[in-house]
Amino acid sequence: MVNLQVSRWRCLNGECQRQTFADRLPALALPHSRRTRRTAELVHLFGHTTGGRPGERLMKRLGVSVSDDAILRHLKRQVALRSESAPVRVAGVDDWSWRRGQMYVTIIVDLERRAVVDVLDDRSATRTAEWFRQHPEVEIVSRDRCGLYAQGARDGANQARQVADRFHLLQNLREAIEAQLSPRSPPDRLRLAATRER
Repeated sequence: MVNLQVSRWRCLNGECQRQTFADRLPALALPHSRRTRRTAELVHLFGHTTGGRPGERLMKRLGVSVSDDAILRHLKRQVALRSESAPVRVAGVDDWSWRRGQMYVTIIVDLERRAVVDVLDDRSATRTAEWFRQHPEVEIVSRDRCGLYAQGARDGANQARQVADRFHLLQNLREAIEAQLSPRSPPDRLRLAATRER
C-alpha cells in the first residue's frame, strides 16, 4: 500500500465545471487509477503472458490482489488505447477460424507492433478492400497466396506494396525443394511451385 499526501483545491466560482483540483503525479499513477504504473505494468505483463486466472494467481504470490476480470479489462483497455493512437503502416492479412474448418474470417495484424488490429466477419475481397480504404496509411500488405486478399489489397490500398508473408515464403521454398528432390515428380512441378505466388 502506498500512502500519498497531495494538495487539493476547491474552486469558489459557482459556474466552474470542475469543483475540485488536485495535484497530478503522472510518473507514479494515472488519474483515477487504483494502482501505480509499476503495478499496472506487472498486471499487463502477467495478463498478456499467462491470461486471467493464472495471472491472478501469480500476482497474489507477489502480494498484489487483483482479480482475473480486472486483468482482462486492463488488457482490453490497453489494446483499445493502442489501436486508436497508432496508425498501421505494415498490415498482415490472413484467414482465421475459431475452429478448424468452420466459418473462416479475416484477421488483420499490425506487423510492426505484433498486435491484432481488426477481425472482419468474412473473408472476401470486398470487405478487405473496404478496410484498406478506411486505412490509407498502410504502405505494405503482407498476405498469403489467396487471390481474394490480393484483389482486396489492390482495390483498397493501391498505394501499398504487396508481399508474401514469411510462412508462405517458407512453404514455397519447401515445396520447391521437395519437387526438386523427389525422384517421381515431373520437372514441371518445380516451375509450378515457384510461380504459384503470382
